[in-house]
Amino acid sequence: MSLGRVLVEEFQPEVFRWLRERVELVVVNPWVEPERWEIEACRVDAVISRKGKITREQMEKAGGRLKIIARTGVGVDPSRVDLDAAKELKVWVTNQPGSNAVSVAELVFGQIIALARHTHEANRAVKDNRWSEYLKFTGTELAGKTLGIVGMGNIGARVALRARAFEMALLVCDPYIPESHVTALGGKWLDLNDLLAESDFVTIHCPLNRETKGMIGAAELALLKPSAYLLNAARGGIVDEHELLQVLRRKRIAGAAVDVMAEEPPPKDHPLLNLDNVLCTPHLGAMTLEAAQRGEWGAAEEVIRVLEGRRPKNPVDLGDETRLLMPA
Repeated sequence: MSLGRVLVEEFQPEVFRWLRERVELVVVNPWVEPERWEIEACRVDAVISRKGKITREQMEKAGGRLKIIARTGVGVDPSRVDLDAAKELKVWVTNQPGSNAVSVAELVFGQIIALARHTHEANRAVKDNRWSEYLKFTGTELAGKTLGIVGMGNIGARVALRARAFEMALLVCDPYIPESHVTALGGKWLDLNDLLAESDFVTIHCPLNRETKGMIGAAELALLKPSAYLLNAARGGIVDEHELLQVLRRKRIAGAAVDVMAEEPPPKDHPLLNLDNVLCTPHLGAMTLEAAQRGEWGAAEEVIRVLEGRRPKNPVDLGDETRLLMPA
């Protein structure tokens, strides 16, 4: 007998097989069929989502049927899931801490190398039969440069370990971890402004919330060296995209790598997409086979736990009052 109806995105076949033995599946790609996703989200007992948006209106239309929103990644973007509504309507929200930490850290270093060695532009030049322009792509070594990490959780710590392998100096800003945690990795703890001013590369690895939204704006970007690069593989909205556009247009910094944007997918005419000193990727941080397996299996198991009347293993903190009211 089916435990309920579950809305899912396009996941690995073995996850689908396991789920279909237990629930009725509704498979929708929210970016290909956004209207269908919006309709089906109101008609299910659970949602397993990588990118799909779940709003207050959808939760209210579900009329108490929706019991859990299980995210496959490590964070829960408030623009993707209305956490206040979930708290009020007693809907579990879960994530998969640490599931994509290695994948994101590796992407970040791939982007750092691409920025430092201009591999993206050089690739285009060779394919355009412009081999003779190789001197334009003279890069810089990472050894001896300073990497600033904003946010030292699972991902930030793995980025720090990789920075040591590249013989980089390490600066960290994270008010929620002790300084000893940073020094144990060979780094130095600084406040945000000092980190921005002293770093050759700045990479962001903090969640998007009321505290961090717009955290890197005009004043902060002005602190960066003209030779510095900024990378954001965390969440769109942490960096003010309008202000980033201005400093990049004026060549006030050397460049940026943007894996996340405030609106995903961005409009076709988004001005950042037309700049030659920006490396853009479509939120690829967690997109490896290994991270997908960990996240999808973990989210699927959370849904089955809740539909069987059990508590999930990794609930997002929606507040103690709601937690006490939810089924044990």
